[in-house]
Amino acid sequence: MVPILPALLLLAACAGATPPPKTPGCYEGPCIALGESQQFGIMRVTPLEVLADSRCPIEAECVWAGELRVNTQLDIGHETITVELKAYEPFTINGGTLLLAEVAPDASSQWPKLGQRDYAFRFTFTESQ
Repeated sequence: MVPILPALLLLAACAGATPPPKTPGCYEGPCIALGESQQFGIMRVTPLEVLADSRCPIEAECVWAGELRVNTQLDIGHETITVELKAYEPFTINGGTLLLAEVAPDASSQWPKLGQRDYAFRFTFTESQ
């Protein structure tokens, strides 16, 4: 016979987990989801797939901040390339610097396993002087 009280406590603990926001937003400006595009002059940036997310949860103190890597399509004029971008690391291309400047939602222990559809991104592009 299985004790009912421990089983109910386990269910209650699981039910308390908060799901990630349905439409995550960025703090510093508009975000795009996987498959959506953002235009910078003649360059169109489209995040395709989150390859890895080892970011430190915002509730924790970590010795390493972790990283988020995104497979990203860049359409520049008539040329299309796919590159792996790391969040917050500058990528030099097309006479400037492309940056995956923000990822939403923040990493959190409340939603340890985000799905591909849960992410949103904000890119910036700065032309070289």
